[in-house]
Amino acid sequence: MTRVVLPLVVAIMLLPIGVMVVVASAPAGSGLDGAGGLGGGSGFGLFANIAEMFASGDFPVYFRNSLILSSGIAVLDVIFAGAAGYALARLRFPGSRALFVLVVGTLALSPTVVMVPVYVIVHQLGWIDTFQGMIVPSMMSAFGVFLVRQFALGLPEELLLAARIDGAGEFRIFATIALPLLRPALLTLFLLQFLAQWDNLLWPLLVANDPALWPLPVGISQLQTQIGYDIRLMTTAALVTAVPPIVLMFLLQRYYVAGLTLGGVKK
Repeated sequence: MTRVVLPLVVAIMLLPIGVMVVVASAPAGSGLDGAGGLGGGSGFGLFANIAEMFASGDFPVYFRNSLILSSGIAVLDVIFAGAAGYALARLRFPGSRALFVLVVGTLALSPTVVMVPVYVIVHQLGWIDTFQGMIVPSMMSAFGVFLVRQFALGLPEELLLAARIDGAGEFRIFATIALPLLRPALLTLFLLQFLAQWDNLLWPLLVANDPALWPLPVGISQLQTQIGYDIRLMTTAALVTAVPPIVLMFLLQRYYVAGLTLGGVKK
């Protein structure tokens, strides 16, 4: 039964991507470029459409901005949430348990609940129409702290204790011993945060009024005003936008599985 159902599920999931590839491969004059008429062109035009997409309008700017925002937020989240999660798991200090409960409690809040006060803070700081206004509010996530903490609880205590006996400080222990062991969780966090920010539309739409700062989700919604009613190029833009997350997912999939299962190193 599984051998029948699984290929069917995969085929259904891949169907939208297949349709995008077919439409994006239509050559100019095929009737999908808003020029009218059908069958005016023939052949495989995917690479020509991609070149035309990057040559027309502001699509390269949107693509660059998405890479900056997604990579920047993901890296900062790995740094700060990784350090905080390890500290909450392995360091004992007054209020650590209450602090962890508070962090986990913020997961119950909808992002739209805190969006207005965060926007007010960003506006008062003068960060409207800046990259820091789009990056800083998301540079550390409660989910990232929770994920790294749960993974860090599985680190072997003997390694950490041996390092302390040898005179290593906590920062050195974290940098040289804990970080390599936390790699699956940190790469999982990087992947999840990158994917979330790559598709983020609402916050950049609120903070960035300057088209030069728009990422892909905001920019693609405005492309039709630049290239007209061209289904071929709009689908090409959507296909190119989907490539980086797919490639990153394939590259990090084994770390993603290890990170979500919280494997760690067991005693």
